[in-house]
Amino acid sequence: MNKLMKYLNPLLILIATVLALVVSNMIFTQHINVVINNLITIIGLFMFGMFLSYRRKHNRSWVKKVIISLIMFVIVLVHVNVIQTNAFPRFMDVLFKNSAILYSIIIYCGWAFFE
Repeated sequence: MNKLMKYLNPLLILIATVLALVVSNMIFTQHINVVINNLITIIGLFMFGMFLSYRRKHNRSWVKKVIISLIMFVIVLVHVNVIQTNAFPRFMDVLFKNSAILYSIIIYCGWAFFE
């Protein structure tokens, strides 16, 4: 049963993210809906990455967790349009404009948080 839940939990996180997006589309208005949907997507993908990690133990690598938290903080601020992407170098602009690469980075950060 434990092995089944190890493989089922990431799928349940994705289903919960989709359901949260559907509910937010029904409840919120246009402008706030974009912000809420971005936050739900980022949190869902980060949680998906966390549940992909098989070593969810307490470790002492706090520097890595601080760096990952700062990266996620910048990603959230850019997605909510608090920070303009014109302030970043060209390679950062490519990361923030390409959703597939950005979502992959979010999943990787969630996975690496407990590795």
